[in-house]
Amino acid sequence: MLKAPVKNLYEVLVVIKSNINDDDLDKNIDQIEAAIKNYGGSIVKTDEPMRKRFTHKIKGFKEGYYVSILFNSPSEAPNMLKRTLSISDDVIRHTIVKRENKK
Repeated sequence: MLKAPVKNLYEVLVVIKSNINDDDLDKNIDQIEAAIKNYGGSIVKTDEPMRKRFTHKIKGFKEGYYVSILFNSPSEAPNMLKRTLSISDDVIRHTIVKRENKK
């Protein structure tokens, strides 16, 4: 009998440029969620984007949209997602952390 791949709980926090319209913001979030699913993950929760001011300029921007996505995925998926986010034109910063599964 084959074992199902182990899926871990992760959270990705993405900062998206503030100079895009709502449709482009939604499109960026949809693309991130699609990438997670393509890498074998499943979305647990996506928080509403929040526009926040930075304490200092980041890549020429004074503010950006913060989006947090909680997802389950195999252990290889976060590295692939990091590569995807690093080449995105609208993503200013991102971080992925492994979360503890609550039982």
